[in-house]
Amino acid sequence: MNPLKNRDFNPDTLPGEYNVVALWTRFRSERINAGVFAGIFAGIMMQVFGMGYCMIQGKDLTTPMRISALPILGNAAMAYGSSAGILVGLFMFFLLAVVLGTTYAHFTGTNHKWNRFGMGLTWGAYSWIFITCLFSPAFRAYEEAAIPRGVMFFAWMVFGISLMSVAWFDKKGPAK
Repeated sequence: MNPLKNRDFNPDTLPGEYNVVALWTRFRSERINAGVFAGIFAGIMMQVFGMGYCMIQGKDLTTPMRISALPILGNAAMAYGSSAGILVGLFMFFLLAVVLGTTYAHFTGTNHKWNRFGMGLTWGAYSWIFITCLFSPAFRAYEEAAIPRGVMFFAWMVFGISLMSVAWFDKKGPAK
């Protein structure tokens, strides 16, 4: 019997299968809230990764905090001791992290660890391609700051994998 011809076929009833359209069209406010917190957590992890890289390279530890301020403040954001660069950079970065976290939470829809892991890697790669390689270089100040794209790839992977924390913040808890 072909399950596609059966009108009552439900992929949710098969082990390991999810009806992604049903997951994407169902709005769950607790899942969105979990995405906000997962985005903040992933943002913190990405900032810690960036600060660790700067420490190893002997650079200013606040550099990762100021990168997101480059499109708004220009080269002044990267000036040593720029508190405006740090504040604007962190605000813009965590705003982006929250948007990415809520979108990730909505589109994963499930707390199955392998689904979240695969989507986290995909989300990290997507963010690296579109934010680091395509969007950010459109700003002259970003290009002049010479942020290493290779390191940013690993930073975005840390961000994507850290988004798996959405299950911990979701009231349903992690899948077994």
